[in-house]
Amino acid sequence: MFFTLILENANGDRVDMTTTANQYMTAKVEGLNPPPGTISTSSYAGMDGSYLNNAFIEKRNVVIHFEMRGVGLEARRHQLYKVVKPSRYIKVYYATAGIDVFAEGYVETCEVNNFEMLTTGQISILCPDIYWYSTESVMAYYSQILGAFTFPFPTESNPEPFVLGKYNTRNMMEIINDGDETGFTLVIEASSDEEVAARSPTLYNADTDEYLQITGDILNGDIITVTTKTGNKTVTLDRGGVKTNIINRLVSGSTWLTLREGKNRFYLRGTGLQNLRVKIVHTNAYLGV
Repeated sequence: MFFTLILENANGDRVDMTTTANQYMTAKVEGLNPPPGTISTSSYAGMDGSYLNNAFIEKRNVVIHFEMRGVGLEARRHQLYKVVKPSRYIKVYYATAGIDVFAEGYVETCEVNNFEMLTTGQISILCPDIYWYSTESVMAYYSQILGAFTFPFPTESNPEPFVLGKYNTRNMMEIINDGDETGFTLVIEASSDEEVAARSPTLYNADTDEYLQITGDILNGDIITVTTKTGNKTVTLDRGGVKTNIINRLVSGSTWLTLREGKNRFYLRGTGLQNLRVKIVHTNAYLGV
């Protein structure tokens, strides 16, 4: 199977592990499958069977086995050490004909056998975040003025004006999740002639009736960013370039909404929605590729 495998450090330095036969030849990649699960159970006293205490998925361990061929092995080995440093951040890009994803983790080991007839090596990367993520994001937008620019321009034979936008009477947003169930990023931008642009916007899941509500006034120019991803749940207000944690403005009963597999539908409620531009940003996440 043809694939590409690229490693990138925090500075943006890269090493391509699948360049040519005279560079790094990746012989085997472990950690592409779903990570193992850990299941804890306890036995009943004097009864058959057991009951579940908890179950979770372990961290991902990506292990890359490779060979180094051709000339200039020492220079390429030092180039590898420059990018792949133990305990340091690393980003792994993996692509085939049908998928283009990345995973983020930290280098556990980078070992090269220098004194063998064939120079081989192994890189072990531990990924606390268990998912592979698509390199492209999917977005859903809400605005009371929808862009609708069309062609052709008006002419003498066709005097009808072209449409720059149209009024949106539906508060529904739809987004497709082609990966596993995961969180997303919600961005709310306020623009109004009034100082107070909107109040207490609420995002509802149309299929589950769960909601996420931010209480209080949203002022002209405010940008609120909500992330609902496990391990990175935040609510941030950007007001005049100053960012503030406003997680305390989440209304009691709010849910950290997620995107289930397939089509997801959300709708908005609140005061002053006509002054808001709302965007849902989603990146497909995969347990195995």
